[in-house]
Amino acid sequence: MNTNKAEKAPFSRPDPMGQRAPTLEELKMNPREGFQRALKQHDLESLLIKAAEIHGHFCPGIALGVLAAANGLVKMGLESKCVDGVMEDLLAIVEINACFADGIQAVSGCTFGNNGLVFRDLGHTAVTFVSRGSKTGLRIRVNPEFKALVEKSAPQFYPLMEKVIVQRKGTDRELKDFKAEGRKAAFGLIKEDCNKIFAFETVEPRLPDHAPISPLVICPKCGETVLAVKTKTGPDGSKMCLTCAGEEFRQVDGRGIVKQKSAFLNN
Repeated sequence: MNTNKAEKAPFSRPDPMGQRAPTLEELKMNPREGFQRALKQHDLESLLIKAAEIHGHFCPGIALGVLAAANGLVKMGLESKCVDGVMEDLLAIVEINACFADGIQAVSGCTFGNNGLVFRDLGHTAVTFVSRGSKTGLRIRVNPEFKALVEKSAPQFYPLMEKVIVQRKGTDRELKDFKAEGRKAAFGLIKEDCNKIFAFETVEPRLPDHAPISPLVICPKCGETVLAVKTKTGPDGSKMCLTCAGEEFRQVDGRGIVKQKSAFLNN
């Protein structure tokens, strides 16, 4: 056995341009190597497949997010930039918490966890890309006409969506058909002219500060560590977590950003 031979990464796909797939060592040095290669080669199919790895399925929303991110990064000249989120240099400001957002996160590398993704609860299928230090950014919004493009490649997608997702009354067969239509719609959209799907505009976005570094403290009631900025100071000066203090908090779910009073039913 040749121990000097580079080990091939699991589940890696051959590069469509005939180049080899990234090795494990290359991915250890740059985990986004696969995304970067696909971006440089404008390989939207590979980007869509990789985005679906985290999203879980194919649908028009994930395809729109992939297209918006890929075109946005290219228009900003950032397709070759390694966005790893360490310094929060690039921000993606999304205006909807739906499938679209996963496509943005996957392709851009701006995620909820690395503070590169900013969520504004506005309900628009839109994203703004901006580099810190720049006064202007690129806002990309989806044109309403995109639905006609979906219906062209997957005519049963919206009728099945109404029954399976909206009404929650679909059969197992209809669920299977819905997934198949979503797949056809997604791969159909990435073949369309992006100018038919999106409107691009230069904007001056209001940016958040860099994420603050908050120390961890121990809640005296539950004994768990908690960010100091997410505590309630008691009369004795102790810092209690919001759950133990019975304080209201905010959460992101399918409704957007909503207020909650209790995290558990048995509280």
